[in-house]
Amino acid sequence: MSAIAPLFHTRWLVSARYDLTFFIGSGVLTFVFLGLYLGLSSAGWAPSGVAILVTYGLFTILLDLPHIFQTFSRTHADPVEFHRRKGLYTWGLPLIMLSGLLIPFLGIDAYFIAFMAFYGSHHIVRQHVGFLRIYQGLNEKPNPWDRWIDRLALEISLYACILHDYLATTAGKRFETVTVYGNLKAYFPAFPEELGTLMGALAVLALLVFVGRQGQLFLKGQPLNLPKLLLMAMVLTSHYVVFIIAAVPFLVGEAIETAYHDVQYHGFVAHYQRHRFPQRRRIALRWLGLALLYGLVAGSIEILGFLHPLFYWVFLPLGMLTLFHYYIDGKIWRLRDCPELRAVVFARPGYNESTSVAGAPLGTL
Repeated sequence: MSAIAPLFHTRWLVSARYDLTFFIGSGVLTFVFLGLYLGLSSAGWAPSGVAILVTYGLFTILLDLPHIFQTFSRTHADPVEFHRRKGLYTWGLPLIMLSGLLIPFLGIDAYFIAFMAFYGSHHIVRQHVGFLRIYQGLNEKPNPWDRWIDRLALEISLYACILHDYLATTAGKRFETVTVYGNLKAYFPAFPEELGTLMGALAVLALLVFVGRQGQLFLKGQPLNLPKLLLMAMVLTSHYVVFIIAAVPFLVGEAIETAYHDVQYHGFVAHYQRHRFPQRRRIALRWLGLALLYGLVAGSIEILGFLHPLFYWVFLPLGMLTLFHYYIDGKIWRLRDCPELRAVVFARPGYNESTSVAGAPLGTL
């Protein structure tokens, strides 16, 4: 790293190897799951749906559902956070889970799936923004203009990619029907093409301003923020592939969009677990083991739910934990609201607590 120090700031949240593996490099999983699906399809498994279920099954069992379970190490295992929202974490959570049984009873499955897809995409964007702001705080002097330029370039571009996937294919159409699997459908709002064009133009403008600002800093001899640049490059590339290039079924799209986010989350939570509970040896490995066990059980039920209605009803309460995760993550990782988190996780050399990063959420985010 010393050879490039004059050109770049290279402070990392944990270490170069750790950050590049979990927070940045894990974006390659987008291409891994896309390649898995395309490989299975080329083998002739696509028409039967096997390629879809295999791709989604590996994703949900190994990554997605385990990362949902990891949230409980913060909400229930941390006594400070548990007492902060004790009502929600005790009687509130079972009510949330049981409310999932109302979805098919009310006949709103198709609308609820679309809502969760949008909420999940927003949740992922917020997590990426959280990491952006952390790297800003680690490597840059406080500058509100630079903060806004970076954030707008990232957020507008990501939302433009997401919106592109939901543009109306037929003029005047209010909803697009998307097949989830088998007879299970989702009704997505059909956005006018003009809105997509506007968002695309704003994204290009925001990126040009960002690139121009980085060029200006370089010409002035100021070191650039390497972790931030690598993060933004991976995040923007993966979203472009998911929402604009890839033409895949809904469940495969969920896998290739969310895998990067899941590994980011696993990596951050493991860092939190080790620093919040240093007296408990190998706590991160124990939580990961429990999370994988949960993923195997709940994920198998979910996959069977696509094939048999009984398992669909069994999985509904477990599926509501995803909604709980989206909501609570926007609160439990806010450093400005959680001094115990700020003191334990980020009390390290190079972290600039006076910057706005102290308020950056990492979840829903």
